[in-house]
Amino acid sequence: MTDDATRTLDLSTKTFEEFVVFLFDRTVVGDDEQFDYFIRDPSGQPYDEFTPSAPQVLVGYMTKLFLEFGRIGSIYSLGQLNQGIWAMLGENLRLYELLWEASVPIEQRIECIRSMYSVYADFVAPSKVEVMENCFDMWWDIVAGNFWYQHNLFVQKVRPGEVAKLDPESRRLLDAMFETLTKILALPDLRTKGFALHGLGHLHHPAVRETVQSFIDTHREELTEQGLRWVEQCRDGTVM
Repeated sequence: MTDDATRTLDLSTKTFEEFVVFLFDRTVVGDDEQFDYFIRDPSGQPYDEFTPSAPQVLVGYMTKLFLEFGRIGSIYSLGQLNQGIWAMLGENLRLYELLWEASVPIEQRIECIRSMYSVYADFVAPSKVEVMENCFDMWWDIVAGNFWYQHNLFVQKVRPGEVAKLDPESRRLLDAMFETLTKILALPDLRTKGFALHGLGHLHHPAVRETVQSFIDTHREELTEQGLRWVEQCRDGTVM
């Protein structure tokens, strides 16, 4: 943290273990309290900035967290995990933005995206809970959806789905998200399939239509009329 004039929360100065504790080792509070729950110091004073001094360190922490989520997730309650993930991906910390950070090597950012598969394969899919916390559903809504609104694409006036206008690194990130979501879709768990379809619906990758249509063709007899309409929206990139 800097001087009193600018109070900065710099998560990259923490150890990995401190990073995990910061996110998850907290009392679960109501939705109305969660917005600023993670942006106050222990005395309750709000921070002014949340910019990490070492983005590469935080991307490494997120990758390790996701790869070890089967173990780490078992330590905390679903409520603690939910509010911690919302803090990580939500409006204040927005750590997903580090995936678009050019100062972090592209291979490390791609590794971080691919590591998200482990959250679903090692924690969500084996869970016996019928209805998981909504962070696992909205995870890809946030990450995939906000890919198209990152600063450099916004400046270049690249709109969602305009894949031909992407620079090579951005295209690699988009492909990595698509590959990861298709792996999650292949997991033998109905909840993870739904989460993956939701993410694909926000990704605007050129291969989404064929992939989701193949899912529809395979599972059509299992889908209700309402369910089919929703999956078609994921196919067409119009899902909410």
